[in-house]
Amino acid sequence: FIVKGIFKKTGSNVNVENLAHFGNGKNIEIGDNSGLGKRCRVPSNIKIGKNVMMAEDVIILNQSHNFSDLEVPMNRQGTTISPIQEIGDDVWIGTRAIILPRVSRIGTGSIIGSGAVVTKNVPDFAIVGGNPAKIIKYRKEVIFQ
Repeated sequence: FIVKGIFKKTGSNVNVENLAHFGNGKNIEIGDNSGLGKRCRVPSNIKIGKNVMMAEDVIILNQSHNFSDLEVPMNRQGTTISPIQEIGDDVWIGTRAIILPRVSRIGTGSIIGSGAVVTKNVPDFAIVGGNPAKIIKYRKEVIFQ
């Protein structure tokens, strides 16, 4: 009920657990039957699909420090904010998974294993895990064109 007044778009039957952090929330879209687990941290610039399960302590980052100029200390080089990130429909993100900046899409039907550190986009129906996260297998056959 409360996030309906904060998020840009809120589907029906959305569950946001206690201590979830979502910045100002003004650009968050979340679909029907989706939820943020306890202590999750999501940026205020994200689109979350329908039927997304996000477990406890998931962290999705969209900001990184600049570091290319060796003459300037990193803490004075500013930050880069990634564009809107998107999580497809029917996604399960396990406990303490971390999705790093520059990851723009978690594909429909995918599973992110607990503790995974996702450094690149995840294809539809992929199961990924590890640090850095790698494709373990697909939930169904993928047809390449």
